[in-house]
Amino acid sequence: MMLRLLALSVLLVSGVPGAAWGEKGHRIIASSAVRGLSGSVGAWFSGQEGLVVEHASDPDHWKRDRKEPPRHFINCDVYGGPASVPFTAEEAIGLVGARRFHKAGQLPWTVQDQVRSLASAFRDRDRGRVLMEASYLSHYVGDLHVPLHTLSNYDGKDTGQRGVHSRWETGLVERYVEPSSLRVLPTAQGRTTLLSPWRWLQETYSMSALVLADDQAAGLARGKRRGGAYWTIFWASQGSVVKGQLERAGQHTGELIILAWEMGGRPKA
Repeated sequence: MMLRLLALSVLLVSGVPGAAWGEKGHRIIASSAVRGLSGSVGAWFSGQEGLVVEHASDPDHWKRDRKEPPRHFINCDVYGGPASVPFTAEEAIGLVGARRFHKAGQLPWTVQDQVRSLASAFRDRDRGRVLMEASYLSHYVGDLHVPLHTLSNYDGKDTGQRGVHSRWETGLVERYVEPSSLRVLPTAQGRTTLLSPWRWLQETYSMSALVLADDQAAGLARGKRRGGAYWTIFWASQGSVVKGQLERAGQHTGELIILAWEMGGRPKA
């Protein structure tokens, strides 16, 4: 794929987001995605949902390869905001240069490439590949729904809030999210395209300022020590956002699976 060829020239990237959502969140997203599928697409995953869920965190384990970390985030501010992020990697490189492009992350283009890989698996009628590529797709789409994966100040370093990245996407999920309390949002054919991730990116980015503000408010309310009261306050302000993003990530993954199936010729399982 185009981005994987470009990544051969990637420089070592330091100070990038860690594992978005954590294993629990990524498993929730993958499960929701396949449970929302039905008909001819859903038949490809029948009886194999557990395999898709099991491998949803695999891309985080690939980060020892220096080419992998930039695929998990996008610093929209490098381009002047999410609405200005180009639709093609070539245009992005033309705007900011290859070195800055790689350092700023490639998440939306990675999602696009993953859809194409899944479409290829559908076209070849390779069920094993379909399951794995769909699992990996759920991971990158999940990352796209983490507000702090969309800006340079992803871990609050610039605002004195170090650790907010993991507190939001892992700490809150591990402490409070019950998978049974989340909705499986319906998927639909025809409304999602390869450019849809850019719309979702704008929606996710718009939440980042409030995540930082609520984390700061919860910390100030309890002093510098982040004990049980901090978590209660932070969850009260951000819990609905966390749950909503998990639900939308599952829905959008399902819609991209349908898109890949259509691109692959709508094959029967």
